[in-house]
Amino acid sequence: MLAEQIIGLEAALTDLSDVYASARRFTALHARADAEWLPQLNALGAALRRLLRSGELNEAAIDRTATEILACATLWRSELEAMRDSTVYQRALRAVADNRQAELADIIPDVFAGLRSLRPAPDLYFPVSPSSGRRRPGASPFLSPAECAGRILQLLVDGISADSESVDWWERELPSITCGETPAGLETPIAVCVAAADVRVAVFAEADTAMLRVFGARLCAPMSVRLAREANDEWWEAYQDSYLAFRDALEHELAARGQTIVTT
Repeated sequence: MLAEQIIGLEAALTDLSDVYASARRFTALHARADAEWLPQLNALGAALRRLLRSGELNEAAIDRTATEILACATLWRSELEAMRDSTVYQRALRAVADNRQAELADIIPDVFAGLRSLRPAPDLYFPVSPSSGRRRPGASPFLSPAECAGRILQLLVDGISADSESVDWWERELPSITCGETPAGLETPIAVCVAAADVRVAVFAEADTAMLRVFGARLCAPMSVRLAREANDEWWEAYQDSYLAFRDALEHELAARGQTIVTT
């Protein structure tokens, strides 16, 4: 029974750590999370480890530690939820709903810490996965060139969609799309590009990453196709056909459909 309680305390600390990480994403909570909540989190973790090492983690200590963790979790979650009703968050909701990108450029940094608006906007590169979803021995991990061409052309027609499956309410309510400022920063050798001259959205740089972000459920704009000369994915090395052969066949498929390709 004691072992199960210890596992429960460790899980509760992990959950509390996740709440802390979520809270520091908000500009209004970022400094407080680091100055107040992180020391509390570290102190709780250190106290639990000390009790485990000393063998003093009895029923009374477990109850006391659980009460402290619960109190922190209740407070932190309430502060996080309060962000949802804040004036700045509600303004951002309306701006996203109405696609007021100029307003978002000013509001988003007041909502989310670590995001800064880029003016003028750079070229935007969005990854296109050639994966078939069948990464197992004996099966090709990639779409055929014709299937990949179809996927690319569909993106050019439909635009780029934000991830709609996030578990976090702020990512569902303020949907965003991640992209790169260069094709080299993507995890796939295939990308579509929105030229800076055609960008009509607010573009944000993320602190501590090389990725960019735009807000909205979908980005529709003129796009060009960019193919890398080489691919570093080890799956291409294990596949019977090289990336170069795939790239050449993909270029042929796209050209047959009237699409111009840029090799980078």
